[in-house]
Amino acid sequence: MPWLQNLFLNPAYVLPGLALVGIPILIHLINRLRFKKVRFAAMEFLLASQQKNRRRVLLEQLLLLALRVLLIAGIVALVARPILDPRQWAFLRGEKTQHYVLLDDSGSMRDRWAEQTAFDAGKDVIRRLAAEGERQPDTQTLTVALLSNPNQPLLNRETINSDLVSRLETELKNLQCSNRGLDLAAGLSAVRTQLTEQPGTSRNLHVVSDYRKADWEDDAALGTLLQGLADDGVSVNLVKTVPEWHGNLGLTALTGAIDVAAANVPLRLTATVRNHGEQAARDVRLAVLVDGKRVPFSEAIEAIEPGQEVTRQFDVRFDRTGLHDVQVSLPADALEQDNHRYLALDIPEVNSILLIDGNPTASEAFYLADALAPAPGLTGFAPTIETLDYLRRHPLEKFQSIFLLNVAELPADSVKALEQFVARGGGLCWYLGDQVRSAFYNDKLFLDGRGLFPVKLGIPAVLAREESEEQADIELEDHPMFEGFRGEDRTTDFLNRLYVSRYFTVPQGAGLPQGVTVIGRLRNRAPLFLEHRFGDGQVLTCLTTVGFDWTNWPQEPGAYVPLQLESARYIARQRQAMELKVVGEPIPLSLDAGTYSPQVEVTAPEGTRVPVTLTLAGGNPGETSATSAGGVRYEGLWAETGAPGLYGVTLRRQDGSDETRRISVNVPAGESRLQLAPPETLRRIAGSEGKIAVHEPGDQSWTRGEQASSDLHEYVLLALLLFLACEQALALRLGYHTSGAGAHA
Repeated sequence: MPWLQNLFLNPAYVLPGLALVGIPILIHLINRLRFKKVRFAAMEFLLASQQKNRRRVLLEQLLLLALRVLLIAGIVALVARPILDPRQWAFLRGEKTQHYVLLDDSGSMRDRWAEQTAFDAGKDVIRRLAAEGERQPDTQTLTVALLSNPNQPLLNRETINSDLVSRLETELKNLQCSNRGLDLAAGLSAVRTQLTEQPGTSRNLHVVSDYRKADWEDDAALGTLLQGLADDGVSVNLVKTVPEWHGNLGLTALTGAIDVAAANVPLRLTATVRNHGEQAARDVRLAVLVDGKRVPFSEAIEAIEPGQEVTRQFDVRFDRTGLHDVQVSLPADALEQDNHRYLALDIPEVNSILLIDGNPTASEAFYLADALAPAPGLTGFAPTIETLDYLRRHPLEKFQSIFLLNVAELPADSVKALEQFVARGGGLCWYLGDQVRSAFYNDKLFLDGRGLFPVKLGIPAVLAREESEEQADIELEDHPMFEGFRGEDRTTDFLNRLYVSRYFTVPQGAGLPQGVTVIGRLRNRAPLFLEHRFGDGQVLTCLTTVGFDWTNWPQEPGAYVPLQLESARYIARQRQAMELKVVGEPIPLSLDAGTYSPQVEVTAPEGTRVPVTLTLAGGNPGETSATSAGGVRYEGLWAETGAPGLYGVTLRRQDGSDETRRISVNVPAGESRLQLAPPETLRRIAGSEGKIAVHEPGDQSWTRGEQASSDLHEYVLLALLLFLACEQALALRLGYHTSGAGAHA
């Protein structure tokens, strides 16, 4: 009978037990009928006496019979295990027990041991829960939601029966774990909203996850949300899927100066590997693939201590211009997805740099050009020396950066062209000199801290130097541009070579505008190198010359050349973003409507091609605009970035030609941290009130409801012992026994 399955954990024993309950009654009736009544005179007196006590004796016998019935019922109860939790009696009010499963499908759930992953173990939990519900068909409902999309459950309050179990198996087989980093607190908040809206009191939430330390120790909101659910009357089960912490190595970064890469010029990339395990990792070998082909890379990491990370640099060379892919991989371990890192590059023939010299002889520009490109193709930079008039007569977008050397002043249209160039991501470097007019820079370029120039200029000053003085003229701050000069010996050698005799001062008390940083000073602590942002571009300013007039720099190529190369790299236009996206982040698409068509094609890492039609900003999909030359753009968003790898976006130009862009999408580094939350952390979150239960991996008892009824066994057993004692005492009283000496007569 199905309704019995809501009252007992082992309902098969109930009906046979009811038959056993009738045995004492049957024995009682047989005892009353087994003697034949014979009347004789000697017994009349005794019968008369018995008649007076008949009612009391009858009540005592019925009480003894009831105790014996209760003894049998108690034994049956121990076997059948009745459910006395009122939430399990919801069917009496026409309700069904609700099971809501929140399955964690974040990237760490891909943790593998033997032939199973944490996500597979989570799916097995759902199977067991549905199988137990099938034993009580049509009395329970099941909701299954993924943490990646809790607002759209895979199953929503489906009645558990054989049909659902069959459909569920198909769903689970096709269910794949994501590679994303997910917010448990946000998922629980969405679940709480749904459960609050559902009527009834028999609500059960099962949070199936790997319970990583990084998630549960650093997020106090999780405990608050769980306690709130418990206070709302929801029975909460924290179901663990991972039995132990597995060692794991993860690639956390793949970086390099890709914005200044060029064909046939070595590009140095840096890979960072972190040991997330509790044992040292030894002989770790990196594999490097360029355009899908493995390149020689024999260097191995001897050891990575637990919790530490190691970086390795390697050079790659691209023999042609255009799109290229770089992939770095680690040997397979517990978490496969974080063993790979991808980088997409668009390699030009050269990186063009514009040099504008305020001196008619352009002497300083020649020194700088030799430093940036001592030989064709050697550095990847191609400097072009032009006059000041070039800024307003030619487009500047083809240049990576612009160097202005000892320029006295600029025409208004040249200033506007520079502002547009830098605001759109171009790099700008100022070098001053004796031609510079401070008043113009302060009025037209500084603009109270809002312009292309970072500070208000004072007057040129002399940096006095005694013959016996050994202190270097320049002091460098801890800044990425000077990273190549780090190291005690290297820094000392670099600084001791470079002298400065004159420089422009910054008026005392003027202060630095917000966003302006001093990255290098003179030995008198006066600013020398400054940086600030203007729009999307980077501006670097040096308050002295780049030539011989105020410094000795050009005659020290060992220091001068690296300094200028690092400057050019640092301010270079960011044509492509490093580590552009992580899985799950959408790829924004924004195209100039005057240049491109709204039809684009997105290629996923596995090769799938999907056509996409962009929307005119403020208009309808595919709509064209007669005012596109005025800056109107087509915009869209590609959100299907669930797989790590390299995505391609093919653009169609208005002239009919195609253009392809590549975007690298990597797994989030945070999902590599597989250390499990300590038991005491989960116990603290669960609290001592028993409203939140924590279940170890492989524990199936809670799916059968044993967790709720385990304490009732003791009460049933105590009641059984009490009934037995009372039955024995009453049986002794009503039995035909003598006491004392009479017992042996």
